[in-house]
Amino acid sequence: MKILLAPDSFKNCLRSRDVCRFMADGVRQVCPEAKIIHFPLADGGEGTLDAVESARGGIRQRFPVTGPLGIPGESEALLLDHGQRAVIECAGACGIEAVPRKLLSPLRTTSFGVGELLRQLETHGVEETWLGLGGSATVDGGLGMLQALGAKLLDHAGEELPAPATGTELLRLNRLLPPPPLRMRLRLVVDVRNPLCGPAGAAQVFGPQKGMTPEDIPRFDAALRHYAQQAEDPGEMPGDGAAGGLGFACRRFLGGVGGSGAELLLKLTGFDAELSGATLVITGEGRSDAQTAQGKLPAVVAAHAAAAGVPVLLISGALAEDAAELQSRFALLAETRVAAWSLEENILRASELLQQTVARILDGYFRK
Repeated sequence: MKILLAPDSFKNCLRSRDVCRFMADGVRQVCPEAKIIHFPLADGGEGTLDAVESARGGIRQRFPVTGPLGIPGESEALLLDHGQRAVIECAGACGIEAVPRKLLSPLRTTSFGVGELLRQLETHGVEETWLGLGGSATVDGGLGMLQALGAKLLDHAGEELPAPATGTELLRLNRLLPPPPLRMRLRLVVDVRNPLCGPAGAAQVFGPQKGMTPEDIPRFDAALRHYAQQAEDPGEMPGDGAAGGLGFACRRFLGGVGGSGAELLLKLTGFDAELSGATLVITGEGRSDAQTAQGKLPAVVAAHAAAAGVPVLLISGALAEDAAELQSRFALLAETRVAAWSLEENILRASELLQQTVARILDGYFRK
């Protein structure tokens, strides 16, 4: 029996390599003879560097950046091909995990550090950078990043907006003077297909996850529309709404070319080749909902496995009410969450719950 473990990270809880480890413990309780293959994956968010490093190696290097709250910090890059290529995560430079819950608000957070990191990589001689667009704390439309790269942001009085630009500056933006073009190629590793504005856009879909109040959502959506008008681009390309509009800024002003993060990682790791002879695939993420079907890693894993005739189990930290839409894609859906416990307690005991859930679900699955 051959079982492939191909999860994403559980956001704010476990990296994908740790998820694999605890899933494997659960598998061994029920199927001690199974051959277990670990595929720690990511689709542009946290853990992207880990997943690429597992597949390709590389050298990690830390660079000084401005963090999401404007506080000096550091962010990592994985250097490949003798330093000619780099992989970075916006989660490392403006990530939601770096912001205390009580301070989480798009009015405070900035993508400035992403621009600083890109500039340093360019100076370092990097010719191509893969930027993972997942796990950000921002809805600034990428203005902070553009500002760090030399863009001028002007208000209605023609005055330059302060740096580092946050979502507050997005609300005040009247005119944008773009930065000089990047000299290196930029490849966008995107985990969502959302446009910049509208019902599926950055503010309405991702704003609440990043501390946006219901009153702020229409204000931010209107500001993003005005920003798109200034850029003379409707912002309707899939992925423009990623990382609070960072995807749009990268594509429109930096020549970034998008691509599915999940597809990229599956190709890098040789996932399809390992499906040969597999009995089962187990995937998962921190929270699964209707968005999972829109290009998130578990859905892409399920599609590849289905093409090879291998059933897939989805075991996530929590299943939203609309996750029922995923039932047609997976042989089984399950969550590790204990409803009677607080979020903090579920996170604290996540490794134990994950192991127990995998064992329980596998026992029932193989008894059918």
